[in-house]
Amino acid sequence: MSESPGRPVPRTYTLPELFGDLKSLVPRLSSLWSIWVGGRLPRALRERVVVSVAQVNVCRMCEHAHTRMAREAGVSDAELAALENMDEHAFDRRTWLAVAHARERTKADFAPVADDESQSALVEVLGAQAYRDVEDVARVMTVANRIANTLNALPDRRRGNPVPGSRLFDELLINFMFLPGAWLGTLVAAVRQRKSPFAVWRQARGTQSRSDSG
Repeated sequence: MSESPGRPVPRTYTLPELFGDLKSLVPRLSSLWSIWVGGRLPRALRERVVVSVAQVNVCRMCEHAHTRMAREAGVSDAELAALENMDEHAFDRRTWLAVAHARERTKADFAPVADDESQSALVEVLGAQAYRDVEDVARVMTVANRIANTLNALPDRRRGNPVPGSRLFDELLINFMFLPGAWLGTLVAAVRQRKSPFAVWRQARGTQSRSDSG
């Protein structure tokens, strides 16, 4: 079984890419703490950014989990549908610019940005701190997305549907390193949702869009 034509391909990791991205997060740890624990970036905005980044990286597991978290943070189903359809009219200008900025930086693999008028205008609307925070959220979630996609790539390979560009060697080692943590997260989610861990795992792996069965 092969990928259907035109279907987005999940972004996976090679080990050098993974270690490079993990290294880039180290100087951002204090900022990430302030964002998630200190609440420096409003939770609803953060979850909108997270869901959008998961969509860019085609991470069904992260999109599934954070769609639920976004709802808990007060994001409506209409807004979630607008994120999926890239409908800017559903959001105020600042929220939309934050989401669009996160998506573009993710697509560009966080390449250096030219200090031009468009970037200056974006900083002016978002504020310098929020501008940096949005990128930090996009960076850390891209790492999480690509790890999750590589975890999923191994069972997909066993089913005869290997992810294009993903390598068996990387899938095996990344599963060895991160699969226990993924199952721990699944157990926590199962307790919160009052479901079987296996049901939560299957539901997350099978989710291709914002739809959530419970």
